[in-house]
Amino acid sequence: MTSVSPFERLFSGFGALCRRYWRDTTGTIVVAFGIMAPLMIGMAGMSLDYAQAYLVRARLAQALDASALAAAAYSSNEAEIQQRVQDFFDANYPEYKLGVTFDPIVQVVGDEVRVTGNATYHTMFLKVLGIHTIDVSAATIVVREIQGLEVALVLDNTGSMSSNNNIQALKTGTVNFINILFDNASKPENVKIGMVPFANSVRVGRYGLGQNPDGSTYANGESFVTLPSGVSYTTNRSSTTGWYGCVVEHKESGYTASATHVANSYGQLWRDGTDWDGHGWNPAVNNNDPYDYDVLDEYEGPWDIYMFGKVVNYDQACSGSGYATSRCSNCGGDSYCNSTYCYCRNSNVNQGCPYATIMPLTSDRDALIDHVDTMQPDGNTLGNIGMTWGYRVLSPDFPFEEAQPWENFFWKKAVVMMTDGDNTENGTYSSYWVTAKNNMSVTKFNNRFAETCEALKDQGVQIYTITFTSGISNATKDYFRECASSEDQYFDAPTQEELIDVFETIARELSNLHIKG
Repeated sequence: MTSVSPFERLFSGFGALCRRYWRDTTGTIVVAFGIMAPLMIGMAGMSLDYAQAYLVRARLAQALDASALAAAAYSSNEAEIQQRVQDFFDANYPEYKLGVTFDPIVQVVGDEVRVTGNATYHTMFLKVLGIHTIDVSAATIVVREIQGLEVALVLDNTGSMSSNNNIQALKTGTVNFINILFDNASKPENVKIGMVPFANSVRVGRYGLGQNPDGSTYANGESFVTLPSGVSYTTNRSSTTGWYGCVVEHKESGYTASATHVANSYGQLWRDGTDWDGHGWNPAVNNNDPYDYDVLDEYEGPWDIYMFGKVVNYDQACSGSGYATSRCSNCGGDSYCNSTYCYCRNSNVNQGCPYATIMPLTSDRDALIDHVDTMQPDGNTLGNIGMTWGYRVLSPDFPFEEAQPWENFFWKKAVVMMTDGDNTENGTYSSYWVTAKNNMSVTKFNNRFAETCEALKDQGVQIYTITFTSGISNATKDYFRECASSEDQYFDAPTQEELIDVFETIARELSNLHIKG
């Protein structure tokens, strides 16, 4: 008889007990499993379906990212961007992909391309629980990289800048500004800077005649200044007869191309038959006003030459300091005008015309720095005219056409506007022709300055403004503060050191707007 150990007897008894329990509870387990099975299958299916839905969302997000990146680099036109997004989305998320998608929603907001997409995943297992679809969505924002930067420096060159040699501080700040921008750009062609020195007017110089400063052909050689017979361009600002390059503002209406200028008036009096309003400036009235062509970038010329002087009526003498019979038109050999109107040129016909010309946008750093040195102080402050020509320099339209199109989001445009004084009008003559014959006032200058600022901002131009020295009124500071694109882009610089620092601060900020690599 084989002996059985106590352990074996225990194990054999435990096994018998388990078999007896299984026989007694089999029905209960089957019932429980039957109850739990749908729930267990649903939980497993839910995990699988949600994993698949997550995969759909991941693929959707990848397709949106690829579409937005491709579209942002393709065009600056919103309609073209939208179509490009759709095309790339269709290519990256074809119909056979898991999940049913809807057309992406595209928004172009400034430099951002925002794309949102939705998809529906049809479940396989969650149907057991009554869930037939799972909706997923994804969104992406792509900031279009700025390829380049165009800046117009609108700089006060008026007579007050001679005080304490303030003009030298402006020159130093401007040179530092130019160097910082180019030092931070690996490709010089990604930076274009233009200069607009202003006083009573701005000096377009030979550009107005379709020429570069050296006399070679500028652009296509088309002139935008009417130079009458008997007058020639001069680089001698002290000339008593030559045109130094400044212009007067015009409005399109009233400018008759066939009008002729009155003999010896040096282009300041033009007649269309018996009509004295040949070029939009009528000596018969005292309310001549070129608005709103002196505010917006609408007028493309021609402009008349700036020739400092005044208008007298029949039987009046060209008297006063700086005037002589030899500088009168139609005075008939005596000291009195024997025509309906006579134009009296001053012996200093270019006073108030800046020494430095406008410089169109260029990537030539050395040329810009050399040009800074041509600035000298003289004349009164017409900051609104400086700002308008800054607008024209940044515009791709005639007369200066170096700028990128307004709608090219790959290029940023900016204006840096600086003044050391309040707007004033010379008592005799300015960009608004003869003072006694226009309808201007400081209030109008300020309002038109504000209007030009708003027009530039509407075009997406970033505006930085600077008031320099302590002699500027609070009203002017307010105009400059409101003109700036933001409160942080207005600077008050009472000292020369602060002026130089401000130019460097703005340059460093602008350096972050364009691609450095």
